[in-house]
Amino acid sequence: MEQIPRESTGAGKVSLGIKIGYGIGDIGSNFFIVVTGFFLLFFLTDIVGVAPALAGLILLFPKLWDVISDPIMGAISDRTRSRWGRRRPYLLYGAIPFGLTFYFMFVAPGYESELARAMHVGLMFALGCTAFTVINVPYSSMVAEMSDDYNERMSITSFRMIFACVGVLLAGALVMPLVSIGGEGATGFRFMGMILGGAITLICLICFWSTGKAKTLPRMSSMPPLKEQIQIALKNYPFMMLMTVYALQSVGMGVLMAGLIYYIKHVMKMPEAAMSIVLPILFVTAIVFMPVWVKVGVKLGKIKAYRIGMLILTAMLVSIFFITSSQVILFYVLLFILGIGFSSFQLFPFSMLPDTIEYDQMKSGLRREGIFSGIWTAGQKLAYSVGPSVVGFALALSGFTTGEIQPESVVTGIRIVFCLFPAFALLLSFLPFARYDLTEERFKEIKKIINGAG
Repeated sequence: MEQIPRESTGAGKVSLGIKIGYGIGDIGSNFFIVVTGFFLLFFLTDIVGVAPALAGLILLFPKLWDVISDPIMGAISDRTRSRWGRRRPYLLYGAIPFGLTFYFMFVAPGYESELARAMHVGLMFALGCTAFTVINVPYSSMVAEMSDDYNERMSITSFRMIFACVGVLLAGALVMPLVSIGGEGATGFRFMGMILGGAITLICLICFWSTGKAKTLPRMSSMPPLKEQIQIALKNYPFMMLMTVYALQSVGMGVLMAGLIYYIKHVMKMPEAAMSIVLPILFVTAIVFMPVWVKVGVKLGKIKAYRIGMLILTAMLVSIFFITSSQVILFYVLLFILGIGFSSFQLFPFSMLPDTIEYDQMKSGLRREGIFSGIWTAGQKLAYSVGPSVVGFALALSGFTTGEIQPESVVTGIRIVFCLFPAFALLLSFLPFARYDLTEERFKEIKKIINGAG
């Protein structure tokens, strides 16, 4: 088995330009995540005219495909050999398909059958998810290659997550205005899909170009079969604990994303356009506090800082449950504090994931960033996909109708699913988190073992 040269491990600092270029790539990914997470269920129920339970179900099935496709894509990128490294080629190859599939998701079908309309959007969503996989799995694998320093990875990830929040902010702020400019309704959503789809393609190409000097690792001379690799990865205890933590939290965040527009419209009695106010409050806060969390993480350690952030996030969700439609200012204040906690959710799990790859290298002697990123991304997307389904079924159970006026039971159902469900998921994640122990000290010991073996 070929050993990885020590000089190729990416140790040391990464230049500011590469960090910025790498981070920019996540703007496009978050256009996809946010628009599908916040608006696709709404598009199905209020524009395409699909019942909420069916709409939630149809958005779940494409994510089941991700469970298969993401690890496969990770393994493919691990085996890739090109003049651009193992990961960057897919930023180039996938750029146009990613933008096109995003556009076609929001071309409302005109079928008479409700099921046919739902199936059409679901198929376009599945193609979009596949294009997202081709881009995002190799992209996520790049951090572990660029540096093997515990805290430098947190710095690289902070740039990624700052731009991720920029992507969320731009998507949230632009979607409804673009829909309005495009003529509202189905034509408005189609116009929005065209503009943001083109932006996604351009962003992928910018990221490809600007990370040209990022350090990479060579392809291993041999790799076990994919099934065996997955089995080995699932025996990586720190990885499994971290992934379980993040999956539980992502279920909660997926519900929050899918439910926010309903909370704004039916609980706070505000127009959908208020999303362009709410999302900046949430995500500008997340951007501003990202460097703060990096400093807290260096001082207290990633694990303790991450727990503090999750407690803040949980407390604010519970507080928002008690807000009434007349308390708009208080609602904005709680969203601001929630954004502080959300910032930690964006930063820490993605900066901790690369650390688990060294643990795998210590055990197996292999560098398999792709397979771990693939499994992680599959879990992330599957967890997020539960959100629209949970919200859809909660709306159906509470008596949601396609009209503007909703019964009081719907308001109660939205409160519960938007506030208490995510808070419960976050609290539940503390159980596996208590068993995650890959501290900076232990990470340094693992690196010594790896270097000694080299």
